[in-house]
Amino acid sequence: MSRYRFSIDLGETFTDFVILDDTGRLSIKKIPTTIHDSIHNLVEDLRYFVMECKIEIADIEALVVGISVQMPPERAINCARDLEQHLLAAGWPSPLQLVTNHGQLLRIHEAAENPEAIMSPRIGGLMTGRYFGEQMEQKNLVVLRIGGASAFLSLQTELSARSMDTLDQSLEKYGLSLPIGGNSYIGLNDKGEPVLQPEHATPGPGPACFDRGGDLPTLTDADLVLGYLNKDYFLYGAIPLKIELAKKAILKHLATPLNISVEEAAMRVSSGVDATIADHIRKLTGAHTRNLESYSLLAFGGAGPVHACEIARLVGISQMVVPVGAGVSSALGYLLVLSENDPDWQIPKAMQRAGYYNPTRRLGDFYALKGYRSVYYEKDLTPCGCPIYDRAGIRSDDTLSGPAIIEGPETTVVMREKSYARMDAFRNLRISMR
Repeated sequence: MSRYRFSIDLGETFTDFVILDDTGRLSIKKIPTTIHDSIHNLVEDLRYFVMECKIEIADIEALVVGISVQMPPERAINCARDLEQHLLAAGWPSPLQLVTNHGQLLRIHEAAENPEAIMSPRIGGLMTGRYFGEQMEQKNLVVLRIGGASAFLSLQTELSARSMDTLDQSLEKYGLSLPIGGNSYIGLNDKGEPVLQPEHATPGPGPACFDRGGDLPTLTDADLVLGYLNKDYFLYGAIPLKIELAKKAILKHLATPLNISVEEAAMRVSSGVDATIADHIRKLTGAHTRNLESYSLLAFGGAGPVHACEIARLVGISQMVVPVGAGVSSALGYLLVLSENDPDWQIPKAMQRAGYYNPTRRLGDFYALKGYRSVYYEKDLTPCGCPIYDRAGIRSDDTLSGPAIIEGPETTVVMREKSYARMDAFRNLRISMR
C-alpha cells in the first residue's frame, strides 16, 4: 500500500493542494478558494480532491500547511486551528503541521508561541529549486516564482551546502520577495508610464477578465490581451476569462489616457514587468563573479513561466526550465521540508504527474498541437499565428521551436523566437535561447 503525504499552500489568491506517494506520483490541484473564505468549504474541497485522486483519507500519513496570506499572525493561528478541527472531525488521521520560514514543522500549539514564524514561508520555493537543480545536475540557479499576489527570487550556487541551515542563510542573503503578481493592479506613474501597483485584486472581484465585478486592469488582463493565456483553460477552465472585459479595463485606465491602443498598453505592462524582474536578478547576482550564462532560470508559479523566457533573455541566461508541478511550487516545497524532517521518508528522484502521460506512440509530428491563436510578441504589435501545445502530449526528448505556447492546467509557458524546448526524461521542460 502506498504512503501519501499532503501539502497545502494557503495563498492570497489561490490555494494549492499536492499529494505525493512513495513512488513519486504527484497529484495537484489549484483552486480559487483561500483561507479568507469558509473553512468548511475549504475542507469540502480537500475531501473532494482526495476522492478525485481515488485515495482513502486514512492512508494520508501527514498534512503540511504553509500560510502565504496577508493577515495578522494571531488570526492565522486561529484559522489554522479551525481548519485542523474541521479536518479531524471529517476523519483526517493526523493533526496538521505548519511550515516555518526556517524549514521547521510546528504543531498549532507550538506555532501559537511564535505565530510570526509561520507567516509567508519562502522556504518552499527554495527547497523546490534545490530539488530540481540536483535532479538536472545544475548547481547555479536563479529561481523565479510569480504567483497571483507576489513574486519570489532566489539565487543558488554550487557553493551552497546541502544543510537546511545553509539554505536558510541563502534565503536571507539571496532571496527577495516582490509585490508583483498576476493579480497586481496596473496604473500610471507620474511619468505617464504603465506600472504595477502594490495593491492587487482580491479573490472576490479578481482581475477584470474574471467577470466578478473587478474593473481595474491587472497583469493577468494584459497577458490575456496579448494572447499568452487561454481564455477557456484557466485553472482547468474553472474560471472562464473574458477578453472583452480585460480590453475594456485597459482601454479606460491605460490606453485612453496615453492615447495608445489597448494592445500597446498591454505590451508596455508586460515589458515593464520583465524589465523590473530582470533588474532585481542583476542586483542579486551582482556580488557573484560567475557569468550568468552558467546559470539556469527555474520558473514557477502561475505567471512565472509566462514571463521567464523573456526575463532570461534580458539577463543573458541561456536556459530556462519549467519543472513538473511548476504551478504549485510552494506546496511541493513543503513536502520537501517534510522529507528533511522525517528520516523515514525519502523523496523519490523523479516525480510523475498523476493524470499526465508520456506518450511513446503517436499518429504524427503534431500530436501535442492544440491549435493556433494570435499572440503579440513584438513591440511593433504585429500578431503572430502562434502554435499552442498541450504539455501533457509532449514526449520525452521531443523538441519544439519558438515562438510557441505550451499549456498546462496550472501554468502556461510562453516561448519566444529563437528559442527551442526539449522535454527531458524527468518531464521537465528545458528551453534554450539561441
